[in-house]
Amino acid sequence: MSGISGSAHPVVVQPPTSRFLILPDGITHAAGEGRETGVTYPAGFVAAGVAAGIKASGRPDVGIVAVEPAYRSSVVGAAVFTRNSFAAAPIVVSRAETTLSGLAAVLMNSGNANACTGSEGLAVARATRAACAARLGLGADRVGIASTGVIGVPLDQGSVVAGIASATERLDRAGGAAFAECIMTTDRFSKSLALDVRTDGGVVRLGACAKGAGMIAPGMATMLCVATTDAVIPPKLARTMLDREVGHSFNLISVDGQMSTNDCVFLMASGASGVELSVEAARQVGFALRYALLRLALMMVADGEGATKVVHLVVEGAPDEQSARIACRAVADSTLVKTAMYGGDPNWGRILSAVGAALPGRAFPAVALRIGDVTLVKSGSPVDPGADGKTRLQEIMSEGEIEIVLHLDQGGGKDEVFFSDLGHEYVTINAEYHT
Repeated sequence: MSGISGSAHPVVVQPPTSRFLILPDGITHAAGEGRETGVTYPAGFVAAGVAAGIKASGRPDVGIVAVEPAYRSSVVGAAVFTRNSFAAAPIVVSRAETTLSGLAAVLMNSGNANACTGSEGLAVARATRAACAARLGLGADRVGIASTGVIGVPLDQGSVVAGIASATERLDRAGGAAFAECIMTTDRFSKSLALDVRTDGGVVRLGACAKGAGMIAPGMATMLCVATTDAVIPPKLARTMLDREVGHSFNLISVDGQMSTNDCVFLMASGASGVELSVEAARQVGFALRYALLRLALMMVADGEGATKVVHLVVEGAPDEQSARIACRAVADSTLVKTAMYGGDPNWGRILSAVGAALPGRAFPAVALRIGDVTLVKSGSPVDPGADGKTRLQEIMSEGEIEIVLHLDQGGGKDEVFFSDLGHEYVTINAEYHT
C-alpha cells in the first residue's frame, strides 16, 4: 500500500515537490498569514464560517464570502455548475436566478445537500438566499448559493437563517480559513491557497478554497469551490477564463466516478487592485487560476475517501480525443485498477482490459504502456523489465504520486485524468455515510 495520502501529500504541504504541479513564472504562493486566508487574501473580500446546528457534530456548517461594499459596483462574477440531471435546489437557483456577472456574495452550507428535495427544497434555497442578501444589503440575484451533505433530506431553513445572521456579524478580512472549514463534509482537511500574480500592470492577488473527497468524477466532482481575485476582469473574460480552467482542473479528476448533484465553482473579481488586464496580463491571471484550481483538484484526489495515492494517467495515440477521454475514464473508474494501485501492484493487464472494454471492437496491435520510467508493454507485447526494473517498479508503486502513460498508436487523440486508489476505508466511510 504505502503512499502518502491526505494532508501529508506533496500537493497539499509541499506543492513544489509534486511532479504534477508546476508553478508558472511570475506567480508565487503567499507567505505568512496570507497563506491561510485563501478567499480573503485578495483585496476587497470578507468571509466567515459558523456552526448553525445542521451537522450533528456541532462543527461549522454555514459560511459566506462577500465582496466589501466599496467594490460592489465593480465586482464581476462567473460560475460553472454540475451537469447532473438531478441538480440540487441551490444549483437550480444559482444557475437560473442569479446574475452571475454581478455576483457579490456566495452562501454555502454543509451537512445537508438540499438535493432531491422537490419544491420544498427550492423554497428553502430561495428563502435562505434572500435572507443572506437582506443581511448584506444586496439584491437576491447577486448572491450565489450552494450546499453539500446528505441527499434527499429537507434542509432546515431556520438553522441556515440563524447561521446567516451569525456569519454576517463575523465577516472579516481574515475569515477565509473559517469559511474553508465550514464547507467540509468527509474531507480530512480544509483546502485553500493564496497566490501573488505579477503582471505587466502590477501585482494582483488570487485566493481560492474548495471541499471534496468523495463522489468525485470528471465533469466536476462532489465539490464546492470559490475563487477570488482583486484584478479588474471584464464579465466575458471572467466567464471564458473560468470555463477554460475548470476544464484543465476539476474536469480531470476522479475518486469514485460519481458526479455529484451539487458541484459548483464560483469566481468573483473585486477589481480592488485597480490593475486592468492587458492581453498578456489576462494570460498570466489565467495561468494562476489554472494552477490554483488544479492544486485544489489534486488536493481532493489526495484526500479521496480512503485514498493513499494520486495517479496520473495520460492516454496518447488514440483514434480521436473522444476515444482518449473514454479510455481515461474507464481506467480511472475501474475498481480493479484502483485496488491494484492501493495494493502497490503494477497490474498493467487490468489497465489494458479496462480500455479494451470501453473501446470494444477495435484493434491496437502496437499499444505501449509504461508506469513511471519503466516500460511494461511495447509494440503490443509485454516487456520484461529485469531485476533492476522490477525493483524500480516497486519503488514507483510505493510513492504517493504515480504516472502512467498509455500509447494506443492509432491517431492523434490525447487526454489525461488524475485519480485516486481505492482502499478499505472508502467502503467504511460510505457504508456509514447515510441519511
